Amino acid sequence: MKRLFLITCALASVLSPAVTFAAAVSPSVIELSASRGEDLDSTFTILNTGASEQMYFLDLLAFEPDGEDGTPVFTSQEASQNEFLSWINFPVREISVPATSKVDVPFQVVVPDDVVSGSYYGAITVSSAPTDVVASNGAIVEAKTAILVFMTVEGETVEKLELLDFMFEQTDSTLPFGTFRYRLQNQGNVHLSPMGEIILTGPLGQTIVKLDANESQGRVLPSSTRTYEVTLNPGDMSWIDRAGYQLRHLMFGPLTAELALTYGQSKTVTSQTTIQMIPVELLSLLAVSVMLFALLLRKQKKQ
Repeated sequence: MKRLFLITCALASVLSPAVTFAAAVSPSVIELSASRGEDLDSTFTILNTGASEQMYFLDLLAFEPDGEDGTPVFTSQEASQNEFLSWINFPVREISVPATSKVDVPFQVVVPDDVVSGSYYGAITVSSAPTDVVASNGAIVEAKTAILVFMTVEGETVEKLELLDFMFEQTDSTLPFGTFRYRLQNQGNVHLSPMGEIILTGPLGQTIVKLDANESQGRVLPSSTRTYEVTLNPGDMSWIDRAGYQLRHLMFGPLTAELALTYGQSKTVTSQTTIQMIPVELLSLLAVSVMLFALLLRKQKKQ
């Protein structure tokens, strides 16, 4: 039952537009950085997309990644050991927002002067019902919207990502279509969001395609592993389109996929994998062309 509640909370930000008293928040992720002993002021916005004035209630939740896909699993402040939640203060916890309007909500983060440097994280939730009502009636949980807050306490921070593997799951043996998959393990003490590209090149060194390696800007939390997936699939192609794609990119022989990432203060991670493919359509087209050319020559000789 507890896990069902947590998963519902995790999906609330997606489901909230369908709720009668719908709320939207901006931004959905807040990044903060401060020194020990510093008081940091920040804000977020609540948008009431409903047709009548609505009261919204603020609360805090802890979260941890569930598995390696980055999905957050939420737990209550009381049930967690998340000290970061105690640093967040709201001037008020009940916000009235007029119909089809928005209100900026301030909050303060008070960083203790004796904490360890590194990343801390938690979630601010916005609900159309008080926490005690939500806890007693699971159906109202659908009105919860979560804002993920990532806090970096400056000082002795360690930025280190280890690339565990980089592979390609090919869905078509005659074309380089499929899913690139790579896994990163955060061995430092701050959350990191890698940026970079997957570059697919042909046997002559020609660039076939460049793909954003982390389009969703997903983060890897300290002491966790995250799997990233990048799919190359242009959709349905006719036989002649496939042959044209192979010819246009000179796909004769194995292709090379290179993963090149940067993170933190200009640190890099790179890896390569080879994609084997047989351009059947192009080879068939060339074979037919050769046969037609040979027949044409034979006919001319007879004449």
